[in-house]
Amino acid sequence: MQFHHKLSYASLTLFSGWLRSLSEAERDRLGIRLARVAYSLLGLRKKDSLKNISIAFPEKSDGDRQVILKKTYSFFAQMFLQFLSIPKSYKLIDIDVEGQELLDRSLAKGKGIILATGHFSKWEIMSAWLGYSGYPCVAVALRQKNRGADIFFREFRENTGMRMIFRKSSLKHMHRVLKENKILILGSDQDAKKRGVFVNFFNTPSSTPKGVARFHLQTGSDMFFITCHVKQNGIYKIHIQPIVPEGESTVESITQAYTTLLEEKVREFPEQYFWFHRRWKTKPPIVL
Repeated sequence: MQFHHKLSYASLTLFSGWLRSLSEAERDRLGIRLARVAYSLLGLRKKDSLKNISIAFPEKSDGDRQVILKKTYSFFAQMFLQFLSIPKSYKLIDIDVEGQELLDRSLAKGKGIILATGHFSKWEIMSAWLGYSGYPCVAVALRQKNRGADIFFREFRENTGMRMIFRKSSLKHMHRVLKENKILILGSDQDAKKRGVFVNFFNTPSSTPKGVARFHLQTGSDMFFITCHVKQNGIYKIHIQPIVPEGESTVESITQAYTTLLEEKVREFPEQYFWFHRRWKTKPPIVL
């Protein structure tokens, strides 16, 4: 491993340990300060994010969109620090779970489960809950270029009981997860370029990964959509819903079904969505 990769691993390890020494209030104040720097001084992904918010909410004023974006910076800065503070931070929260019985009944069938999710709200807390609850989960993640950071985050997540495989792993490996009656978790809300299927997300054609639909159609494994958000009273709500396509089950109808479920959550809590992705980068082909 190169020296700067080793340095990244050591720095993240030390930073995580220091964060766990802080109180919840101190950690949140640090998150707010980091968010202000990212928004005001660095402007990280600010232009792309505002564009995304304007596509999703054309009826809102520029001022309202700025408010959403500022809250988004604060929310995810605090979320990242909370994640790095696990397991201490996990023990401080109250979690309400809706739909857990769906997982239990489905696993009893012995065919594995496909869990679709998105970059919405507290997805790291959701993953930790699955791991700590003893569910045999394997999440598909993107390998990071910095090997030190990549190893740190993989080890950190796997300490909760979650297992990781990389997005470019063989499909055979992913099929084996389902064959072994485990839960395959797929984050399915990023731009999938020309490989994706176009479905409507906020009334806009959006290139979306096909994995959830293809695995279901090939294996017959049950598929659910899962999110974790923060309610107004501060309680964390994990919501597990069946993915029910309209009409015949096809790649497009299945993908549209869970994309619609995600949109409903984002409309309710827009500041808890990760607007920093270039979600609508790929345009649909022009039909002559």
